[in-house]
Amino acid sequence: MGKGKSVLLIVLVTVVLAGLLFIGFTPSFPVGVNDFGSLLSNIDLGTDLGGGYTTVYYPEGVMSKSDYDIEDAETQEDYTQYKGIYLSDEIYDAESGRATDEFAAEFDRAFAAVADRYEQMGFVNCSVVKENDYTIRVSIPHLSDDSVLDTVFTQLSYSGSLHLSDTEITTPNAERRAEVWDRDLVSGAGVMSAGDQGYAVTINFTSEGREKFAELTAGMASGDDSSSSSGGTLYIYVGMDQIVSVSVSGEMDQDTIYISGNFTTRESAQSVAAAINSVLDEDAVFDLDLHYSYLYEFAPTMGENTALWVAVVIGVLFLAAIVASLVRYKGMGLAFTYGFLTWMLALLLCVSLIGGIVVDFGGVLAIALSAALMAGFSYYAYNNIRKEFATGKTLTASIKSGFKRSLALTIDAHLVLALAALVLWLVSTGTVAFMSLIFLIGTVLSGLVTLLVTRFYLYMFMAQPKNKIAFCNFKREEAEDDE
Repeated sequence: MGKGKSVLLIVLVTVVLAGLLFIGFTPSFPVGVNDFGSLLSNIDLGTDLGGGYTTVYYPEGVMSKSDYDIEDAETQEDYTQYKGIYLSDEIYDAESGRATDEFAAEFDRAFAAVADRYEQMGFVNCSVVKENDYTIRVSIPHLSDDSVLDTVFTQLSYSGSLHLSDTEITTPNAERRAEVWDRDLVSGAGVMSAGDQGYAVTINFTSEGREKFAELTAGMASGDDSSSSSGGTLYIYVGMDQIVSVSVSGEMDQDTIYISGNFTTRESAQSVAAAINSVLDEDAVFDLDLHYSYLYEFAPTMGENTALWVAVVIGVLFLAAIVASLVRYKGMGLAFTYGFLTWMLALLLCVSLIGGIVVDFGGVLAIALSAALMAGFSYYAYNNIRKEFATGKTLTASIKSGFKRSLALTIDAHLVLALAALVLWLVSTGTVAFMSLIFLIGTVLSGLVTLLVTRFYLYMFMAQPKNKIAFCNFKREEAEDDE
């Protein structure tokens, strides 16, 4: 590589990295009517590092102490205190001093269904626990857009079976033409990106369900029956609660329908899919009405400033790796520095921009491990170059031989670790899933940067110094000037 081309590349790469560092780590500041937010500030944190929200679901017939205290005396007479809550006389068994067996069994079914729905959401550090035996406390991390928080909490508490109706229900007793769709007709629901429209909910039909849905939508579109009164809209309910609607302009004869336009965040779409999936299991359908009266925001469970301190520690470790490489390898350490910054910025871009990734302490460990992997195999290649040079080879030949000597182990190690992380990501949920996904991304980037990018940077810098041996911090008894 010529010196002129080398200078041009060094300037170009430096400007790009500096720009990405600015975008990635600069604190937020106002730009016109909006605020500039760095990529780092765009990362979603788990409850251990970023805090979150908590609420308590109360089944029908169960009242909190605060709600009980504001009721009139006549209503209070119909309730009996049980631990920190109050149970209505309709569900309280005075003989046992607890709720009736029928209510307890139905509550257990509701608790299992709600817990399953939150598990499907894939929240990191999510907690769903029984409180006072007959209420459900849920804690989740901050969402990518907290404006949908109330919608998510509400939709994940819906009770009843899956219904499709051609008429919007405005009151519980409204007359409607409805179809009850069980697990034999719908195989499942999911979420996918819808580009500029945000996200879409997908509903997958069985062969029987596809045929029935095609018949239903064909009738609505043609107006041959009373379903035309819906104005071409099909409403999907869980119990008596409308969860999503579909515009019908023609017969829909397909295995999967895609519902978009109403979901700006993945969480808002995922809550619909989770509610639909849970009621496809007959054993998970419950009839208790669940409600909550408040949402509390809580501080990070590991401490108020834990995220800041973790960022500082990670930054210090990264800086130490860069300084150590510069001291030991000089010019090769400079190539490592540029390579390490490239890896770090690429990982930051992935973690902050890929929808749904949440970083908790496990994710921080994954970042640290993948950073150690990238640094370790870069040092491994440099040591092999040093060994090749010690045999008497020229510097240019030593670099080629050193990288070649490092190739097999570097590829094998990265492939094994990446495959292990991929498998773990596919079979796990929550903290483990996000930790394995972050490690998978970091490992793939480590392999690419170590084998290709850092080597390119080394050749880019090697074109500049006159004494390339000294530039790489190598010594021979008889100094020579390798070209």
